[in-house]
Amino acid sequence: MKVTYTQTSRDEAVTALGPNWPARPGATVALIGETVAVTHGALSVHDADGRPGITWWVADGLVVPQDAGPPPELPGCRLETVPEPTVDDAPPLT
Repeated sequence: MKVTYTQTSRDEAVTALGPNWPARPGATVALIGETVAVTHGALSVHDADGRPGITWWVADGLVVPQDAGPPPELPGCRLETVPEPTVDDAPPLT
């Protein structure tokens, strides 16, 4: 497996993610920000030489589910589930 990271601006990555950003509660995300210096941009994974890879957009060090599919399992990166919001996170009723 060959992994290539490409740094872009956060605005470019978030724009490319479109409705996939932010990740929805219950979604599985890959945390790459702890392993790789790239926090915004693209992550391309090539499983076999000479074959096209798959590219995911990265924002805030996270690979979220998007048109390319769910985040890949990557060496040194954790997969986590986005928690459901709690009552304390809800805006106050007016």
